[in-house]
Amino acid sequence: MLYVYKELFSERLAYRYRVTDETGEVRYLVEPTGLFLPNPSRLITLLDAHRRPTGRIDPPETSFWSLGGTYRVFLEGQEEPALVVTEQWEMVDLILLRLPRYVFTWKDVRYIARGSRYGERYYEIFPYPPEAELRSREEAPTEEPTAISPVDLNVAPLRDLAEQEARAWGEAVGAILRPIRGPNYLVEGEAGLAQAYLPLTVLVVLADLHLAE
Repeated sequence: MLYVYKELFSERLAYRYRVTDETGEVRYLVEPTGLFLPNPSRLITLLDAHRRPTGRIDPPETSFWSLGGTYRVFLEGQEEPALVVTEQWEMVDLILLRLPRYVFTWKDVRYIARGSRYGERYYEIFPYPPEAELRSREEAPTEEPTAISPVDLNVAPLRDLAEQEARAWGEAVGAILRPIRGPNYLVEGEAGLAQAYLPLTVLVVLADLHLAE
């Protein structure tokens, strides 16, 4: 279990995340340092409890598709990424105002995190089946979406499809929770994610920064 506390500039925008374990030990301090550059970016810096840099999260490359992309996590002194997180969107997500999905691999196991705007369970993490990879590629948008009026769109079939998809993922192996009091987030993982401090920290920070946009 990880406990995530936000230090805020305003009601929504955090300038630092403090991530601790169940014993209260600080595992990471995370700062969205790219926001403070002359040309703001999504660069994020990872630090230890003494504010010494331990790594960074490089933002996606610039693309005509303004949503989604790949984040690469580099640890200090390493040239290859220790973690790659892909933010995914489908057209149905935009229409139903859903949150982005995040796909990552940890210890040779692929996972997907699916979010909900409402309720305590902000994100749930599931094993990522191979057939979902093919479906995601087939449904990926190829151009910037145009505005769609809700009056012109029947969303009922899309809602049914979303509910069927949610049931198809099975049992969650991790979750990001929004407790009523205490830390801003609780992050839990089972089995291979039980001690996965790095990917769980990166996931909760990316998800929270998306809400602030």
